[in-house]
Amino acid sequence: MDVDFDPSDVDLGDYVEDGEKGRKILRLAYPIEVKITDGSGSQVEEVGHIEFRRPVARDLDMLDSLASGKAVMAGSRKFVAALVFGDTRINERKIADMDAEDMMRAMAVCFGFFQKPSRKTSDQ
Repeated sequence: MDVDFDPSDVDLGDYVEDGEKGRKILRLAYPIEVKITDGSGSQVEEVGHIEFRRPVARDLDMLDSLASGKAVMAGSRKFVAALVFGDTRINERKIADMDAEDMMRAMAVCFGFFQKPSRKTSDQ
């Protein structure tokens, strides 16, 4: 299996919007369910979007495992889960339960923080 992943190959269409401070908000095509337990019992809530923060330097340590080419998807899930912002209900296990199409979009968002802007060439 070819494990090369280019975030620009994933069509994010209307699924992503800009958040504050460079964050990105991903609308899920297939919302995930999370179980919430409080003093009045437990209930299931649907999560229809996930906000991702920009990576910081220590997040780059997780990318070392991806460079070896082993467990690329597991390493990618860890990286994506680490960048979830403001929703403690979404952890690595919930990321693993996401629809594959939504996961590819999440990966495109998270790895897309590193994209180089395209260079304009002179018309001369």
